[in-house]
Amino acid sequence: MSDASLQHWPQDQLEVVGRCPVCSSEDIRNLESGLIDRMVAPATGEWNICICSDCGIAFLSPRPDSESIGTAYKHYYTHTSDKDDLVSGRLRAIKKYFAENYYAAANKTGAPAAYVIYVVMRILFPLSLYFDTKSRHLFQVRGKPGRLLDIGCGNGEFLRFANRFGWDVVGLDLDADAVAEARSGGLDVRAGDIDIIGGEEKFDFISLSHVVEHVYDPAELIRTCYALLNDGGTLWLETPNIESIGYLLYKSNWRGLEPPRHIMLFNQSALRRLLMSSGFVSVEQKNHGLSGVYMGLASEMLLKESMPSGSVVDGGIRKIRIFLKILSLELIQLLSKKRREFLTLVAIR
Repeated sequence: MSDASLQHWPQDQLEVVGRCPVCSSEDIRNLESGLIDRMVAPATGEWNICICSDCGIAFLSPRPDSESIGTAYKHYYTHTSDKDDLVSGRLRAIKKYFAENYYAAANKTGAPAAYVIYVVMRILFPLSLYFDTKSRHLFQVRGKPGRLLDIGCGNGEFLRFANRFGWDVVGLDLDADAVAEARSGGLDVRAGDIDIIGGEEKFDFISLSHVVEHVYDPAELIRTCYALLNDGGTLWLETPNIESIGYLLYKSNWRGLEPPRHIMLFNQSALRRLLMSSGFVSVEQKNHGLSGVYMGLASEMLLKESMPSGSVVDGGIRKIRIFLKILSLELIQLLSKKRREFLTLVAIR
């Protein structure tokens, strides 16, 4: 990428992070340098990622300050986009059919055919793991549906899903267009961050789907979620895993890096410690089935873009090599909790 295609971040809007944002250790080192933001055009500049030698947290440094970070989202696809989904077109309709039957059976409200589909999906367990994660494990929550808060709710797709199965839902988002779209469907969606939720409001389920990697103080966010939960309530959280097999394979071309919007990336042990230190009595790690396939395909696209023009030959051998690589990535992330593409955690207050 030529320098002319970069939109360099103003120096007076950058801040250097001299210690770990989570454990405050000063024992930090460089992990990645000269990363290009390839999710928007023009690119927002070149970025460096550091890692803490003590807790293993990775973080952007220098990073945009909190007053200017909104610029990174100016040309970024919003929550109203399906750009990052696994399927499209006819496959999307097929996926919807199987999902609706799977969830109806999980909710014990399905027709006989739905239970057949449910059993088949459980046998083909990467598919059931995928659908369970897309439902944010709502059907594994003990007790009756209660009050649910989705932070970073976008256009309200998950809120509509949860409401259909009996949950009283509230959403939060910073994107004014996404909030307007969600409200047009009659949802209680509020524009702003978690600070606009009054302390007197309580919830039985709070969802943080790919949110903590975007915030400057994830520890404070998690503590606030804990305070907003009823006793026995659930915090559902998912974020990219900096120790994933995908990062080990693709390094600077791994889809989970995404600077400068991903300002912090966790590993399994550090995120679990953060949750437990915030007061949660149990933390269970779930498996996002097919995340290895998705992240592998997305990372292969970035890898291809980074190659010099004319250097990629889309021959049969290369396609077989990519297929085997992605298959291996999915199998490893299924078998190893430490190497999963996403950290999908369910914490109970």
